[in-house]
Amino acid sequence: MLIGVYGYTDKRPVIYALMKLLQATGDVALFSNNRHYKRLLAPGESQGHLANMMIAISDASPDEIFEEVGYTQDDFEHVIFDIQDTLPENLSQIIYVKSYAPNEEEQAFLDILGNYKTIKLTYDRKREKDAINVSPLASLWKNVEEIETYRILNPVPSPELNKGLATMLAPELNLKFKTALKLLTRRWGK
Repeated sequence: MLIGVYGYTDKRPVIYALMKLLQATGDVALFSNNRHYKRLLAPGESQGHLANMMIAISDASPDEIFEEVGYTQDDFEHVIFDIQDTLPENLSQIIYVKSYAPNEEEQAFLDILGNYKTIKLTYDRKREKDAINVSPLASLWKNVEEIETYRILNPVPSPELNKGLATMLAPELNLKFKTALKLLTRRWGK
């Protein structure tokens, strides 16, 4: 499955929840230009592994990234593209992560995306219809810090996000909703 995650806000809680679910169903690659993900890798590295997940931090386009990292798309069951401005082809899912209303540039890119699912971080406390509305509580960001510090994908402490992702992805992963939710909320030791 190829998943594009787009948005100008910090998408790490969503990406980490996706990684947690997908790692249980096959090998995963995360491609991003967000330097925060380097914290999941060995010091000084821009490419490496976290369990069965290959993570590459690069400014390469989606077309160039596989050549740069020395793998092919077929080496992974799931690929997550943290998208800023280049749209990969043949995406199975497109997720738009937002906080506030998009600016003109972001809206123009959304118009190109076509069909996407919205996950809204409700900093403004306004829920959006047909979106997965996630409260950006301190516990959510504490969890991001713990994941990056300990390099363990703990469950993201957002029932809304976990239920929304389970609902969205379970059919494509050939899982039941309850199984997907259990994978998202399963805790590992430190």
